Amino acid sequence: TKRKQKSANPNTAQKEPNSSTSMADHKDNIDDFKVQTAKHPNMGLAPLRPHSEQSKDRASKRLSSESNGTSEGGVGSSTPVEVTALEESFRRFAIHGDTRATGKEMHGKNWSKLCKDCGVIDGKNITLTDVDIVFSKVKKKSCRNITYDEFKVALGELARKKYKDKTGEEAEAEVFKLIEGKAPIIAGVTV
Repeated sequence: TKRKQKSANPNTAQKEPNSSTSMADHKDNIDDFKVQTAKHPNMGLAPLRPHSEQSKDRASKRLSSESNGTSEGGVGSSTPVEVTALEESFRRFAIHGDTRATGKEMHGKNWSKLCKDCGVIDGKNITLTDVDIVFSKVKKKSCRNITYDEFKVALGELARKKYKDKTGEEAEAEVFKLIEGKAPIIAGVTV
């Protein structure tokens, strides 16, 4: 109502900023603006979802992206990319704990977690130190992450050390079986 009165009298609406009534008018305009924005919030924004749903959506998008960076099986392709159980486990551990991770590279912390959670570390033949040393060997000199191919090489080295009595291929197959289909174990987290 005050706003209508102000616009009806053009002389008061057009006063100079130094006049005594313009400060009061300015304050009224700000108050009116606050009331209007409080009554009519911006409804153009997307509806809010619980945080857990958003993180699930992000994780599923990251898991669904192709792993090797090629365009085969990507958007617009009719042939889907075949993902092995080992590669799926690699992706799950690669994105664990990092909201920006794409699942194409794994850093040392998640490599150690994978080896612990999947039972590769036995405390006798393979220790946490061995796992860290193998990670340092297979990664590129200036990188902190390993790719899926480097991951398989690292597992091969650990397999030969863990299963000394078996051939290289048999040992690798045993370690791959330990990891296939596994996901990070989250302990002590309450929801």
